[in-house]
Amino acid sequence: MVETVSLNLQNVSQKILDMGPTITTLWLQEIVLSMETPLTIPRDFAEKRTVLLARYLVENVEEDMQTWCLEMGEWLRSQEYPFSSILRTYQLYRNVFWRVIKPELLKWSLTTEHMIYLETQLGKAMDESIFWAVYHFEQLINKELVKKEETISFLHNDKLTMLGKIAANMAHELRNPLCAIEGFLKLIAESTRDQDKLQSYIQVVMHEFENLHRQITGFLSFSKKPILDEIFKTVDVEHLLYEVELLITPRLLAENIGFEKQIEPCMLSCYEEGLKQVVVNLLTNAIDAVQGRPEKMIRVQSACQNGMVQLSVENNGEMIPPDILESLFQPFFTTKQNGTGIGLSICKNIIEKHNGTISCESTRESTRFIVTLPLA
Repeated sequence: MVETVSLNLQNVSQKILDMGPTITTLWLQEIVLSMETPLTIPRDFAEKRTVLLARYLVENVEEDMQTWCLEMGEWLRSQEYPFSSILRTYQLYRNVFWRVIKPELLKWSLTTEHMIYLETQLGKAMDESIFWAVYHFEQLINKELVKKEETISFLHNDKLTMLGKIAANMAHELRNPLCAIEGFLKLIAESTRDQDKLQSYIQVVMHEFENLHRQITGFLSFSKKPILDEIFKTVDVEHLLYEVELLITPRLLAENIGFEKQIEPCMLSCYEEGLKQVVVNLLTNAIDAVQGRPEKMIRVQSACQNGMVQLSVENNGEMIPPDILESLFQPFFTTKQNGTGIGLSICKNIIEKHNGTISCESTRESTRFIVTLPLA
């Protein structure tokens, strides 16, 4: 026999409360059976879900709904469940709720308008609970991300401080013998003034000593504010690259590495030794990258356009994965077994000091570092 009643929200609310234990039991069973990562939600906590829906029909429960959603989100995060778990549990609850409640409502002679009203109100309550669940979950995630960023920043600064101390000790230990060697080289240069060939060799060694001094200073300044002691001057790009090529040619020949260059003549206003350091670093990395390839090839190109010069160093080594590309220029990041992780970071500092940019693109065929600088 069909029970005939008018729409009484108190009655409907009570009916939902009466069916609450059944809804909770079926919901928890569905979670275990349907989810890839089964959740074990405490029963008393789960039962509050249906109680809130029942109360929603007869009173304002927005504050209690937010509190429950926040507690639910915190519990899910404490169990390290993914965000998708929240949405899935709510979807399962909605399905179970209507599967249990709808047959009960149909036992009453409710009009179509009454049924639509109840479905709309209860559906709205469920949607609001999902909204607040997502909102609170995102807030929790954001707090965790901020905390992680603060921790990473602290560790990074701690590393820089440690690097500064190491650099200071290293500079002290290296500069003392370098000064002695430099002094004796000057004495040799004075005593062999008439031997032109030997003089040219000594001048190359002296030049590299000066360069080593600058690199030590650059290493020291890495953990502080970058300083470029040498003034900017107008430099011929073709000549600068030629000097760098002379430095790396012995290694290219020894390791049977092909080398091609296509240089468009142009003039730059730059810190010459700093820019040389960048190119040497990129070429050294390129040489390391092609190890193990049957045919090793490195290409250097430069082109001038719209008041800028673009310099690229390309190699046919293995492709750099996208996730590694994102971190290439970060201090201390390295994929080399004996790498320090500061080479490309120093390059980036130098290029940015020139108001330029440095980037990297990598495919299965080749990897290319691109430096863009303003022309003189």
